Amino acid sequence: MEDNPSMSADNVKPVYPFPNQSTLESRRLDAQHEVFKLRLGASYKAPLTETPRRVLDLGCGTGIWSREFAAAHPTVQVLGVDLSPPAERSIHAETPSNCTFLKANFEDDWEFANSEEPFDFIYVRMLMAGVRNWPRLFQQCYKYLSPGGYLEVFEGLFELRAEDGSGPEDSPGIRWFVLGAKYLTDNGMKWDRARDLLGQLRDAGFNIVEDMPKMMKLYPDTADPEADRERISTQYLNDMNDIVKNMTDKVCEDASSTITPEEGRLLAEEATRDLTENCERRGYHTTLYVRVAQKPQNSQMS
Repeated sequence: MEDNPSMSADNVKPVYPFPNQSTLESRRLDAQHEVFKLRLGASYKAPLTETPRRVLDLGCGTGIWSREFAAAHPTVQVLGVDLSPPAERSIHAETPSNCTFLKANFEDDWEFANSEEPFDFIYVRMLMAGVRNWPRLFQQCYKYLSPGGYLEVFEGLFELRAEDGSGPEDSPGIRWFVLGAKYLTDNGMKWDRARDLLGQLRDAGFNIVEDMPKMMKLYPDTADPEADRERISTQYLNDMNDIVKNMTDKVCEDASSTITPEEGRLLAEEATRDLTENCERRGYHTTLYVRVAQKPQNSQMS
């Protein structure tokens, strides 16, 4: 599928708060994918009893999920859509012939979709910082999903919590995440949007198949596979530290910032040290939600 000028994102102001064109960010996202897959026991939770024909990965990032799904299901046509698709990220990974990537803003009308060839499975993961209108996004998903098809939404809260009750006053890590959440809110990105999505999925017409909250610990979790336990926790801790490092400049340079760049850098240093040294003692964790929704079997294509 060729890029369509009418769908070009060149003139779209990006809202993604990380350096999405960098190799470091691509590596972070790929490592994050491995952590999610190991902690959830699979790369998706939708109960696909029949092999889908067409699958859509919205906000595909580095394309790792799209490639893996396409490789595991060679008869399925997989489309990954992103403002900065993998070709622009210089990701040197083999792409199966049944996997295609497209540059497009999926918050606009979906010119890459049509109701005569609907998708059977749509996958959405970690787009909190990239979507401004979730109800409309879900309406688009519903419109271009086949009857009985599944939408899986994997989103988290931009919030660091501590099991020992630590708060911003005694935790540099939590203090930084509070500052980061303010930056997101001031720029139209609701940091706790994941809490709202279940109701918005229902409002769009979907039936909820699964609603699974997941505590994501920054330290070894006994629920993780024992052979991978240390690697999983180390990668997720690194992920959180990278978020702090990569977002700090944007947070401090924002017009509504209450902290100077120098103060921000010092706080970021304290926060990453706190996360690294105290993650297990304080019980640092974040919260993710996996929601699987199904378009009713008796629905009509619009």
